[in-house]
Amino acid sequence: MKKIAIVFIAALTFGIVSCSDFLDVNTDPNNAPTSTPALTLPAAIASSASCFAGYYNILGGFWVEYWTQDNGSNQYKDIDAYNIQQSTLNTTFSEMYSGALNDYKFVREQSKATGDWNLYLMGTVMQAYSFQLMADIYDQIPLDEALQGAGNPNPHYLTGQQVYDTLIARIDDALSKDFSALTNTNPGESDILFGGNISKWKSFANTLKLKIYLRQIYARPAVADAGIKALFSSGASFLADDAAMTQFIDQENKSNPLYEMDQRKLNTKQNIKGSKTFIDFLIDAQDSRIGKLFIPNAKKTFIGLPQGDFGVPTTVIDPATICRARITATEPVYFLSKAESYFLQSEAAARGYGGDDEALYISGISASFDQLDTLDASASLTAPSGPYAYPSSGSLEAKLKAIITQKWIALAGFEGAEAFTERNRTHYPEYSDVTYGDSGYQLGDLVYPIGGVTGTGNFPKRLLFPETERNRNINTPAQVPATTKIWWDQKP
Repeated sequence: MKKIAIVFIAALTFGIVSCSDFLDVNTDPNNAPTSTPALTLPAAIASSASCFAGYYNILGGFWVEYWTQDNGSNQYKDIDAYNIQQSTLNTTFSEMYSGALNDYKFVREQSKATGDWNLYLMGTVMQAYSFQLMADIYDQIPLDEALQGAGNPNPHYLTGQQVYDTLIARIDDALSKDFSALTNTNPGESDILFGGNISKWKSFANTLKLKIYLRQIYARPAVADAGIKALFSSGASFLADDAAMTQFIDQENKSNPLYEMDQRKLNTKQNIKGSKTFIDFLIDAQDSRIGKLFIPNAKKTFIGLPQGDFGVPTTVIDPATICRARITATEPVYFLSKAESYFLQSEAAARGYGGDDEALYISGISASFDQLDTLDASASLTAPSGPYAYPSSGSLEAKLKAIITQKWIALAGFEGAEAFTERNRTHYPEYSDVTYGDSGYQLGDLVYPIGGVTGTGNFPKRLLFPETERNRNINTPAQVPATTKIWWDQKP
């Protein structure tokens, strides 16, 4: 009974804590007097899940061309067309601050006061994870002055570099605590990611640090190099499990948030269709994961819609022939999957920081098949003659292209925002100057959408600062175009 109660506390967050209920980053909804860190943690994680698996996932999924808007409906047409406004996902931004980030602050402060370093680490890691994703989408965000309510109604924004440095310092502080102290508690099933296993939380923390350092590899190579070397020299462990919320059931307001918002709440389940970019790539490789990511048409075939062909100016493709995204009620929300962890480690190894880059690459592909509960065909795909053969004797750039391409596949459907930011850091998949069928087009390259409004070749790199922030916080930075690079996007 206890397990069921905890699951429902977390899942109900999606029905009770809607983004529209929290419109101000500076709102300070006080926790109930009887709340504790252990009770607040699952609600905070669920709040993060509702945003990251929901609209941020959709945004990234469209922009790395897993998905495209159905040509018979129009729910996400503006996202597909790059028609980004100040109002785009502004309530999701507000929910992150008023919901998840505010709750993680409560967990951190209360557990620190009692010396409960287990919960302190959990709250710190999840808050750092959430802040990083926000910074990678908006470039600058409120951090050290945020979450103070009326105490500071106009928090200043930190630059992305400042955010990253602050997050590393917070994670290191949390990892340095005494986890053998008698003041520690085991939250058990209140920890809806790892069931109270603190070793897995330490691995999550280390893997998050590795991701933060690799994200800076082109912008601050010295900082990234020193940080990664320190991780490996310390013998840090990395995730060999999915950091995932798995407690969803097929009932209203208790299911996977993407399913809840897109499949259960809308008047059609057809909005999210498979992009020709991704579908054709998987078909060419004979990758069986396609059947776990997409629902075939009535003829049991997989046909992708050209990106952005939602009826501008006209379309002659029957919407019923296009495969749609497979979105299920009980699908877990992955914050950092085992597959992603292996690909991060593979990249670090390819760059010379230790480990077997090819073995880790193959482990990442295998983990992706396992995640989708698909017959593991990685052995044939990664064989020397296979489509995903690792270029073990190739250049570093060839290895990076292979690793990031496989990460692109592994993140499909679950971690769209992460796939988008990794695309911008590594420039894989590449942007194409031509489109499908043209001479020079390479399968898997991202094309400019047919209905795009920013001009051919002008791809989005960020979201605009939200309208709600600009109306309420006088310290919101000046707006820049959505096509402006994030600070770490400096690959030559």
